[in-house]
Amino acid sequence: MTGLEKIISKIETESKDNCEKIINQAKSQSEEIINKAQSEASAKYSKIISDAKKEAERKIAVAKSSAETITRTKYLEVRNAVVNDIISASYEEIENFDDEKYWKLLLKLCLKNFETGECVMYLNQRDLTRLPADFEDRINSEIYENGAVQVSKKSIDIENGFILDYGDYEINCTLKAVFDDKLEELRDLLSKHLFSSQT
Repeated sequence: MTGLEKIISKIETESKDNCEKIINQAKSQSEEIINKAQSEASAKYSKIISDAKKEAERKIAVAKSSAETITRTKYLEVRNAVVNDIISASYEEIENFDDEKYWKLLLKLCLKNFETGECVMYLNQRDLTRLPADFEDRINSEIYENGAVQVSKKSIDIENGFILDYGDYEINCTLKAVFDDKLEELRDLLSKHLFSSQT
């Protein structure tokens, strides 16, 4: 082999060695880049999945809370409607009492609401026409030690019940006034009685 051939062979060998080194370095670098990219992609994927799960859990919790609120609101609406219906039905039933029950009720109302002194009881026209003859006497026999009630022969514009007029002030004993006065108490009692197991 001539000197020139030796030089060329040496250059080829060195070139080949350098090429292999460069290729090996490139492979190593590319593997590092790929591994790094895969690691970053895996971390991003895990974060995306984790964030998506958290967001889904948050949305489920919000939806559940919203559903519970709606359910609770609807339940209260239905419960109030039931209580109101019972109170309305009770009021109508009392309004439609036969004469005996009606006047017994008015007697009890008068005795419960009567205050010491003398007063005038005012009724509506319908009740004046069906007033029991002994009604005034029955009241006064119960309260004679504390005063007296005189049933007026003049009617007033009320639906039912009566007004006790003491001159300086009046006591409203119409059924509506009595119901309105006891409305919240009635609501509470009915709610506890009907829905105690649900509260």
